[in-house]
Amino acid sequence: MKLSALAKKAAKGPVAAAYGGAMNVEDMIRFVLFHGTKGADEIERLLKQHQWVMDGQLPDGSLVVPFGRWAVACIAYGREGVAGLALMLREQAMAHFAVGILREVRTPAAVDALLDYCAAARFMANDREHPAWGEWQALAALNQLLALDDFVPVSERTLDRLRETAIRAYECGVTAHLKRTALFALRGAPNAAALDWAERLTVLDSEVESARSVCVRALRKRLAPDLKPLNAEQKRQVRRARAANV
Repeated sequence: MKLSALAKKAAKGPVAAAYGGAMNVEDMIRFVLFHGTKGADEIERLLKQHQWVMDGQLPDGSLVVPFGRWAVACIAYGREGVAGLALMLREQAMAHFAVGILREVRTPAAVDALLDYCAAARFMANDREHPAWGEWQALAALNQLLALDDFVPVSERTLDRLRETAIRAYECGVTAHLKRTALFALRGAPNAAALDWAERLTVLDSEVESARSVCVRALRKRLAPDLKPLNAEQKRQVRRARAANV
């Protein structure tokens, strides 16, 4: 990816440059992950040049992507790494954007930052409009980082923290969707305690029960003595296939 690639996308249609041009959020995140500090400098330059919007809703009520906030988060990561995003998680207005980048970083440090954020979470939000919805997004990001076949290798202590967080979120969740989110995240904590809890859980809602069954099967698979984790090339293939299906 060339250093000029983002500027070219931002400068052309189909929409005005202030709204991102032909760029999308994934382009910006991949750019800073690839270029690091130089990428952050270029994103800051483009932010100032095009005056990317900071709010997702315009005065006339129409919705746009707040590329300005995504840019601020990408700049923080490019210059300060995960530590910069961890600080941003403390700001309710920026947590969503920090989570969105951390789930693509795919390192133990990113997992720890998300778990630290969830440790203080109350999981009281019940829809996307709630100011604290970022807490559930962080849990979904942990699902993506730890529960799928290309999971990030982490310590047993981290798995314990995820188990504690997912169970607490499940108990706080007020809708089937939120309880399913917690159960899917629990798949990323393959230890005997997590499996025992999931097997003993009594569920009345059919959708939640379906998620519980998926969780139990996944935990048993991950705990199997003959499990062979994917190698680096296999993980890349899985992620390419996943991206192609989005």
